[in-house]
Amino acid sequence: MLKGQILDGIMKAEYSGLTPKIIKLLDKDPGQPVQKLAKELRINRTYLAGYLKALENDGRIKSKKIGPAKVYFNKSG
Repeated sequence: MLKGQILDGIMKAEYSGLTPKIIKLLDKDPGQPVQKLAKELRINRTYLAGYLKALENDGRIKSKKIGPAKVYFNKSG
């Protein structure tokens, strides 16, 4: 149990400030897929996909399916 709490704390510290970074990247270059965002942010693609889904559910960003890829935009974009 303690090990999980320590890992959670590390993850929160590592990814703090992630939302503003995502918004800034999408302002600069709208329509980016998860893979490109993850590479730019240097974070795990699977983690980022879940994070982006949460931001979309919260109304902060939106996505669009283009072929097999899902690309992301700021809510205003």
